[in-house]
Amino acid sequence: MNLGDENETQEFKESLSQLDKGLKSLSAMLNRGYKGTVYFGVKDNGDIKGLMGVNISKAKMDIRQRAQSYLSPQVKLDIDALSDGEGRPYIRVYAYGVDTPYSYDRRYYLRTASADDNVEQNLLRRMFNQGGDALKEILSETQSLTFKGTLGYLEEKGIHARDSEDFFDSFGFFTHEQKYNLLSYLLSDQNRTVITLTRFAGRNKDIMRDRTAYTGQSLLRTVSDVLNFLTVMQLPKRVDLSAGTRRESSLFDLGAVREAWINACVHNTWREYIPPAVHIYSDRLEIISYGGLPYNLTQSEFYRGMSKPVNARLFEIFVTCGLSEQGRPGVPTVISSYGKKAFSLEDSRRVVVTIPFNFLLEDVGNSASNESKSLSISERVTLIPSQRNVLSYLVSHPQALLQDVALECGLSLGEVRKITSQMEKVGALERIGAKNKSTWIVKAQL
Repeated sequence: MNLGDENETQEFKESLSQLDKGLKSLSAMLNRGYKGTVYFGVKDNGDIKGLMGVNISKAKMDIRQRAQSYLSPQVKLDIDALSDGEGRPYIRVYAYGVDTPYSYDRRYYLRTASADDNVEQNLLRRMFNQGGDALKEILSETQSLTFKGTLGYLEEKGIHARDSEDFFDSFGFFTHEQKYNLLSYLLSDQNRTVITLTRFAGRNKDIMRDRTAYTGQSLLRTVSDVLNFLTVMQLPKRVDLSAGTRRESSLFDLGAVREAWINACVHNTWREYIPPAVHIYSDRLEIISYGGLPYNLTQSEFYRGMSKPVNARLFEIFVTCGLSEQGRPGVPTVISSYGKKAFSLEDSRRVVVTIPFNFLLEDVGNSASNESKSLSISERVTLIPSQRNVLSYLVSHPQALLQDVALECGLSLGEVRKITSQMEKVGALERIGAKNKSTWIVKAQL
């Protein structure tokens, strides 16, 4: 019987005299990919040799005690006694853990192929900075937190949320000492981290047009607000009639930009309260996140879309809210539209994603003929069904309250607010009068 080859998650040892080396390999595999398996009684080539004459029950106990004494932090082990078709016994030790970095006998190792490499000081520093789920164990700078914004956002997404300690605990809001952690702070109404969206007048930073700062609200709301801004930004089309046929192009691929922005927020190293940012120039936009690639993720793995979230609990919450999807290939989505050159990974402290525009921002609505210079709103804006339904209702009910629009269109109030805000920004809708006595003027041709 053969168990295959040694690799980044599997190691073979012929006897229990190699117990220390086996557990050292286990720590290295945990540091590389959060899991690992060591077999005792197996040759280097994968053939079963067997632990002949060994008290297997005592051996299992010795392995567990040795791991508890020298493997730190503690990790759950599955230790199984197995045998091949010829009755030769061997032991499998499997471990899984995300509280990296792990050490064995106070030394740190990292698995590379089938070898266990000593960790150098600069890499060890990165391992500690990115290790485990830092958001969960770092204390919030204040313990007086409220979560109305997050609870409201969850309700808008159809998730029944309760303002209770049990609910917050299920979302990972507490440290092991049951105090609010950094994750809870980022999702609280008291969140004071500032995410900025800055627009510059040209292709460099010489002249800043404007700067929008998002702060004082749940990170979920801010992430969505930035997405809404980018969605509206790419709505206008450039129309080209020069070839005798009508060709429309958007400013950029919204799907790729969305993935880049979500990835930046999920993988950002929030422990230093430095948030991701968006910079918009006349010919491109840049999405910047801080912390660099995870130490246990190679560039090749990164480009293939292998995911090792630095902030695992935050990623789970994004998935729950529909901001991200388990298994959705974010990086390959960007690469399919813009290639690997979209990513700048040279600086180990940050990742920059550059999205080139299909035309200069000043060219929105311009074309090669006078006809395209007088395009109507409906020609510049492509409406999705929910946007069209809202505008159609407001045409016949210009003084409707947004609550009534939501009810009649089968949408949530939050969705209607987002749509009307988007339509106002692109000139498809105008609001006249006070909030409670508004008159809506629909300018788009439906």
